[in-house]
Amino acid sequence: MTAGLADALVVLTRPQGRNEPLAQRLADRGLEPLVMPVLDIVPVAEPGGLVPRPGDQDLIVFVSGNAVSSYFQQLAQADSLPGAWPAHTLVAAVGAATAKAVAQTGLVPAGQVVLPAQSEEQDSEALWKVLQPRVAGLRNALIVRGQAGREWLGQRLEQAGLRVVRHAAYERRMLDWPPHQARRLREAVAAGKGVVCLLTSAHGVQAFVDNAARHGLLASCAGFHYVVIHPRIAGRLQSSLDVPGGTDSSLAVTICAPRDDAIFQAVTSLASL
Repeated sequence: MTAGLADALVVLTRPQGRNEPLAQRLADRGLEPLVMPVLDIVPVAEPGGLVPRPGDQDLIVFVSGNAVSSYFQQLAQADSLPGAWPAHTLVAAVGAATAKAVAQTGLVPAGQVVLPAQSEEQDSEALWKVLQPRVAGLRNALIVRGQAGREWLGQRLEQAGLRVVRHAAYERRMLDWPPHQARRLREAVAAGKGVVCLLTSAHGVQAFVDNAARHGLLASCAGFHYVVIHPRIAGRLQSSLDVPGGTDSSLAVTICAPRDDAIFQAVTSLASL
């Protein structure tokens, strides 16, 4: 499956603005990056009175860097950014990338941010291990996410006695690949060139599959190699492409941490095989 990946076409599907530094590193390594975002992240416009204030929360959970930037943008538009972060408001991030986005706001003291250990999966389950010992005495929790998301962590918090509000700070809109980009991918397939695709969310998987079907590439997808950042995304990809599970699966998937360095290492390791 990895034959021909030494000069692979690497399809980067993250939202616009998040692919370019990685694309340059891959190009410097001799690979061909193709930036093909499948989702657009759009902050939800909320009337000022409807944006939950940090000071009203004991805990704010951010599910992604997009959640962080969109929520703080909403606060700014509502003229509700706090001059100083409330001392009683704990912030939880599902992973290091999300925690970095929190730090970049310049508002939240590092001592008020909790996140999973680097050795753990960067997800809700790992975050709950860190949060569970700290929720006693907390009453109100805000989960900042897109317009839809997993309910697992919210349910754990509710079972622990917290009042949980799910706040949609952004929406995901599927992007249609421009014809010239889809054509380049078809040309690579026709030439027998190896293709590596980066997928970083379950919603992105569905948008990728829909685009592939729309542009006549769906039948080729089972022959691509995929780099994903969580086993759950790998499972969603397998089911979306209707590939049987188990050790006999023909779908080639590499799972890595959700950091550019880890993604770069995963892709270049494939290219060296």
